[in-house]
Amino acid sequence: MSNPFIFDRIQIVSLLFSIFIFVFIFSLVKNKRIREEYSILWFAMSLFLLYLSIDRFAIDRLGGLFGIAYSPSVLTLMTTGFTFLLLIHLTMVITRLSEQNKELIQEMGLWRSPELEKRGEILIIIPAYNEERSLARVIADLRNIDIPLDIVVINDGSTDRTSREARDTGQVNVVDLPKNLGIGGAVQTGFKYAARNGYEIAIQFDADGQHLAAEIPKLLMGLEGREASMVIGSRFLEPQAGYRSTFARRIGIRLFQVVNSVLIGQRVTDNTSGFRAYDRRAIVFLARHYPVDYPEPEAVILLGRNRFGIAEVFTRMAERQEGGSSIAGITGLYYMVKVLLAILMTALRKPIADVRQES
Repeated sequence: MSNPFIFDRIQIVSLLFSIFIFVFIFSLVKNKRIREEYSILWFAMSLFLLYLSIDRFAIDRLGGLFGIAYSPSVLTLMTTGFTFLLLIHLTMVITRLSEQNKELIQEMGLWRSPELEKRGEILIIIPAYNEERSLARVIADLRNIDIPLDIVVINDGSTDRTSREARDTGQVNVVDLPKNLGIGGAVQTGFKYAARNGYEIAIQFDADGQHLAAEIPKLLMGLEGREASMVIGSRFLEPQAGYRSTFARRIGIRLFQVVNSVLIGQRVTDNTSGFRAYDRRAIVFLARHYPVDYPEPEAVILLGRNRFGIAEVFTRMAERQEGGSSIAGITGLYYMVKVLLAILMTALRKPIADVRQES
């Protein structure tokens, strides 16, 4: 058998190329152009190429090891494996960067927001994205009820006059997020605002005019006695004249009702409702752990799995005053698949260890 370490021309070229790749990656890491943790896969691949260059029978040995009849297929297998590992690694990096970007945007908005005098222990959180035509009416509706409360509008990177409309009322504080985070990031910003300013109760309230301020006392009554940390305003506990979701949306709502009820052992009829009240313990917890994107169904699982009491009360709801749903059509199907995956993963995770200390 010929000596595997006697080099021919192609091996020499391959060896030089492998050494060049290793030295190039080493140089990038040394000069801080690539972080050490991101370079490991590249170093591993360059060393593998170096091994293939030195041992001319390496492909045959690896083919026999993996039971591959056509030995050159080993290269395809190794290249595919490396590509998948690299893509998974990049996905993890992007996920982490997305979370850091979200927190940075939230902190920028909160830091630039002037604080108004605190009037009570109840905070209304209104996430708003391009709601200039309905927001003033919503704020006026909230100010008409005889309950001492503060209002914070989380302007989620709107491109219209949403922020100006809110400020012109002179009755609310406005947190302007420099970039759009979506409903989850905007609502979590509201929880952070509530936690840092010592509010005992936070109420999530939509900016599109569907929620009615007159129904807020029902949510507050649901929090009495501290048996529930979150009270959901449900449209489906009783028949409600004048309001009817689309057929596709009703299917999604019913699906979430079945899945969430199974996962937390409690029937929740309106998992997608954005009309909710939270006590201090839930506020502090969700300021740190609130889900992103379309978070309402996932938040039910998150709180249920972490031993927070959940209750529902019937509340009336009006038709949307302006605009349309952002989860219609094919987007709605994608939303359902994404949320079903999210709530399944949330249910499989262990409860957060410090939940009882977050108060």
